[in-house]
Amino acid sequence: MAYIDLYCERIAPGLFGEPLNTLSNLAFFVAAWWTWRRAGIAGRHAGKARMLAGLIALIGAGSFTFHAFATGWAEWLDVLPILLFQLVFLWRYFGDVAGWPKGATGLFLAGFIAAGVEAGNHPQLANGSLSYLPALLVLLGIAVWHRRAGLAGGGYLVAAAGTFFVSLLFRSIDNAVCPGFAIGTHFLWHVLNAVVLALSVQGLVHGARGTMEGWLKLVR
Repeated sequence: MAYIDLYCERIAPGLFGEPLNTLSNLAFFVAAWWTWRRAGIAGRHAGKARMLAGLIALIGAGSFTFHAFATGWAEWLDVLPILLFQLVFLWRYFGDVAGWPKGATGLFLAGFIAAGVEAGNHPQLANGSLSYLPALLVLLGIAVWHRRAGLAGGGYLVAAAGTFFVSLLFRSIDNAVCPGFAIGTHFLWHVLNAVVLALSVQGLVHGARGTMEGWLKLVR
C-alpha cells in the first residue's frame, strides 16, 4: 500500500515509520484533559469549553492515526478535526466575546476557509505550512483586539499566538533540518500546538465570562 511521506522522521511504511511524530500527539490528550478540568471556570460557557476539549482530543486522535498509517484516508482524519476546531472556536469567540451577529461571523468563516484553501494550494512553500498562515493571523488579531478591549484572558491569547508562531516555524523547517537532525522538528509542532489550543480555549472562556459579567453589571 502506498504511503504518504511528508516529514523528516518517516523512515519506513507502517505503524513505526514515524515513532516520535506519532507519540507526540499524546500532548493533545493532555491539553484536552487540562481544558476539560478547567471548564468549570467558564460558568454558563462550561459546556462549550468541554466541547472544545473534546475537539482537541479528536485532533490528537486524527493526527496520531495519520502519522501512524500515513495514508490518504488517515490524512483526512488529521485535517478535518483541525478545521472543525478552528471553525467552532472562531464561531464561539466572535459570538460570545466579540458580539458579532451570526451573519457577519458566517461570512468571516467562509473567507477564512477560502484563504486557507488558497494558501494550501502552495505546498512547496514553507514545507506546506502556508495553509496555517490565516489561522496565525486571525489568532494574532484576536489577541491584540482582546487585550486592547481590556477583556479578561487576553494574556492567554497573546501567549497562544506567540506559541503558534514558534510551532509553525518548527513545522516549516522540518525537512530543511533533516540532514543534520534526523528526527526532524515536526514533533515540536504537535507539542506546541497542543499548548496553543489549550491557551486559546482559556482566553475564550475567560473573555466570554468577563463579557457576560460586564453585561450583567450594565442591566443591574
